Amino acid sequence: MLAGGKYNRGHCPICACPTVFVELGEWLRDQYLCVLCHSVPRWRAVIEVLDSYFPNWRDLTVHESSPGGASSEKLARECPGYLGTHFFKDVQMGRCRDGIRCEDLESQTFEDERFDLVITQDVFEHLFEPERAFREIHRTLKPGGAHVFTVPWYYWQPTRVRAVRENGGVRHLDTPDYHVNPIDPDGSLVTREWGYDLADIIYRSCAMTTTVVRIRDRAKGIDGAMCEVFVSRKS
Repeated sequence: MLAGGKYNRGHCPICACPTVFVELGEWLRDQYLCVLCHSVPRWRAVIEVLDSYFPNWRDLTVHESSPGGASSEKLARECPGYLGTHFFKDVQMGRCRDGIRCEDLESQTFEDERFDLVITQDVFEHLFEPERAFREIHRTLKPGGAHVFTVPWYYWQPTRVRAVRENGGVRHLDTPDYHVNPIDPDGSLVTREWGYDLADIIYRSCAMTTTVVRIRDRAKGIDGAMCEVFVSRKS
């Protein structure tokens, strides 16, 4: 794995031990891997933010929508109050498939004020009504709780809508772009390019204030574009 590539030694926030980080390409967001857990920088950044901002996260109630990868595996393994959910098109909301609960972020079945933390990793760029999802997350968070999330962030431009629901279908406002979806071979359509107004959109939607955390620390394997972690807090 190291042959012919750039690499550095460090300490992985997910593995919680010394490791080697290797660059497999120029797009570090997806190509700068830990050789032990195969995590990418944004996953390590999420765990680093949890360790720094919520050091007792293992004792909290946590909902993660659309989990996947080494960071989600760590959360499920180390946090007894963790619950991961996916959206299955053919399963009733609140029911389970293969032990995984089906939930729609835009219309959840959870009771009010259930969770201390809600985590989403690269989910909100795929929602058609993200404002509804922000409000639902606010509703399900306890007072003082937080939404910790990642999205590709185009900080130099305003948010762009790439696709909308219309007349029972989808109207594309730009060339369709799909990201890999571990539970759907067709992938996930990109509906938003989130821009510099993201925090304002969240505040207008649900009155949560948002902090942008930008980490660049090669010793922890965190580097590259669009690896920001956003922390929106409920008062």
